[in-house]
Amino acid sequence: MATWGQFAEGRPDMAEVLLKLLEWIPITYLATVRRDGSPRVHPVCPIIAGGRMFIAVADTSPKRFDLRRDGRYALHGLPGKRDDEFYVTGRAALVEDAATRAQVVEAAGHSVHDSDWVFELRIDRAMTAYWEKVGQPDTYAVRQFWWSAG
Repeated sequence: MATWGQFAEGRPDMAEVLLKLLEWIPITYLATVRRDGSPRVHPVCPIIAGGRMFIAVADTSPKRFDLRRDGRYALHGLPGKRDDEFYVTGRAALVEDAATRAQVVEAAGHSVHDSDWVFELRIDRAMTAYWEKVGQPDTYAVRQFWWSAG
């Protein structure tokens, strides 16, 4: 698994896709795994801080238990102005370190409450896509892929 910084260093072009999407609409969709193995999807606002990617989860959200029990996740950015897409998968880890949490709270573009659970999203795979010839015959997606080395 890689940190956001490791991913961004290896594929700055792909990382830039998410950063631009978040400037436009700072919401993504996070899929987690329920106890029974079925998927659960929630909107979240990723936070990039100190070369790492985080999310803050309300203490009333069931996804906090999904991530604590089974850290697997998939995160998909809302399509951008050119239907740009950003998608990552990996494992989430609960942040229990006060200094890291303070860094996340400071970097967030929204309120992070004391009761929120903060998770770091480590990255295993990433994919970006955009569409060529939109609205014309033979429209096609241009996709790029990245995998963590470790």
